[in-house]
Amino acid sequence: MQAEASPGSRTLCAILLNPALRPAAETISFRNLGCALPLVGCDRLRLANLLDVPSKDQAQLAVLPIGEPEVTQSRALLAEALRGADEVLFAWGSNRVSGRTGTILREQVAWLRRHLETSGVRRAWMVAGTPRHPSRWRQYVGPEKARVRGSTFEDRLAKVLAAHPLDAPDPP
Repeated sequence: MQAEASPGSRTLCAILLNPALRPAAETISFRNLGCALPLVGCDRLRLANLLDVPSKDQAQLAVLPIGEPEVTQSRALLAEALRGADEVLFAWGSNRVSGRTGTILREQVAWLRRHLETSGVRRAWMVAGTPRHPSRWRQYVGPEKARVRGSTFEDRLAKVLAAHPLDAPDPP
């Protein structure tokens, strides 16, 4: 998902887990990613997924038949989405998927990191140092959790959204 570039515009490429079953623009994740744009100095959003295999949730994704064709297509789509991106946000979620799909996802993350490094990208944005999924950001920074102070969601998000070097180890 990408709008036409205008002079001086900057693009954030957000890497999510996989596509939702409904249009991206209708999701909480999309709205929350819109709030991140000015925080990372961008005005355009491009979405990409570790796996281009739509599912209702992680449990459903874990049991879908995913093979080499899906991995190859996903990598091509990731590479295309990253071309011309000014900033990259890791946002596929902090929960691990089990089984064969989990193994494939870990391989996708390793491929993504290598691809970014060979492309000259040295950092990626994350929420609280993990690739936390945007659908969980409001919950994570909500005032009831008292993790972050601020009067608005955007104020609190600004305190936990930070760039991290790609050569840092993956979070647990």
